Amino acid sequence: MHDCDIEQMLREREALLIREHDVALDLAGFDAGDTILDVATGSGRMLLQLLQRGYSVVSGDIDREALERAREGLGDLSDKPTLVIMDAHKIQFDDDSFTAATLANAIHEINDPAGALDEVARVLAPSGKLLVTEFNAEGFRLMELHHRMLGRGEHPKGEMSTEAIDRYLRSSFDCVETQEFSLIRAWVASSKRRSSEADEPFGDQAEREEDDS
Repeated sequence: MHDCDIEQMLREREALLIREHDVALDLAGFDAGDTILDVATGSGRMLLQLLQRGYSVVSGDIDREALERAREGLGDLSDKPTLVIMDAHKIQFDDDSFTAATLANAIHEINDPAGALDEVARVLAPSGKLLVTEFNAEGFRLMELHHRMLGRGEHPKGEMSTEAIDRYLRSSFDCVETQEFSLIRAWVASSKRRSSEADEPFGDQAEREEDDS
């Protein structure tokens, strides 16, 4: 495949991801006055779309260089978000601090995804909404191809399948909507359960399922 073909494919993939994130944000239906916690900034794709919609955003990533690159990609909106160094496993904000949160295409990069989701749920207000997106099989296939063509090695698929993400969210929130797209799957979770109300802890459930297999 020629370089021009690769560049065209990457442009098309990026444009499709942006469209699918945009529809996922429509599904989430965050309130205009929400301050949104964007966990695992990464490329800043979701951050930019949130800012373009006029939301106030606190976005965090454990990688300082990733935050710097994300800010550079924001153009005229670069002064709008609050960018912070943040470990998704130890989020530095108080319980129930945010009415909305996003975790976009990052679960496959996280070593302990259930622990990170626990932390995001902890800082989310009881009435808040969480939007999670993750690559589906086709999305991972294209990302693997992308990495190979650019000489980056194997693209991680992570420790938590889309089925496991779905189980986790349904065990931790009373209301979960989901939608499948061409490259990603999106979940909108709301009405989080308190610890005493939650089902069996996800880690214990996963361990039992593994023992039974």
